[in-house]
Amino acid sequence: MGWLTLGKAFIKPYTKTGAKSVDKWKSLASKSKLKMAKENLDQTLKQTDESLKKFKKTVKKQKKILED
Repeated sequence: MGWLTLGKAFIKPYTKTGAKSVDKWKSLASKSKLKMAKENLDQTLKQTDESLKKFKKTVKKQKKILED
């Protein structure tokens, strides 16, 4: 019998896991992956928003310089 892989964690065969079925463990692992993907997306969007704000300021400064 092989090892059960959950994300980056390995569970030995015949280890007590609180009487959860393999399907339950896989479900929890997939939910965790989705949660982390959502968190990474949120962080990326925050960084992009900050970059766009800086770019907007730069464009306004350049426009003002060109108008003078």
